[in-house]
Amino acid sequence: MNRRNISKAAKTAVLAGTLIAALAALAAQSRALAHSNGHESRTPAQCERLPGTEKEGEPAQCLRCVSRPKPHHYHPDYPVGQRCRPDDGKP
Repeated sequence: MNRRNISKAAKTAVLAGTLIAALAALAAQSRALAHSNGHESRTPAQCERLPGTEKEGEPAQCLRCVSRPKPHHYHPDYPVGQRCRPDDGKP
């Protein structure tokens, strides 16, 4: 093997490594977007951290949502009317 072949092989290896790293980063980012963002509330204690009071505002809506007979969770950052969702183990 001469110098040109070694240099070409090294460049190819670096390019392949960079491509693999970019694909891995893209896969990790898309997986992170599909999972919980930490904004939903599933317990009364989590509802109490929202702005407002227990009788008005976000905490009141959240408490009504999470205290339903079947498990639900509350997304304060979703549009009005779509914030209380069944708790099916998905965010």
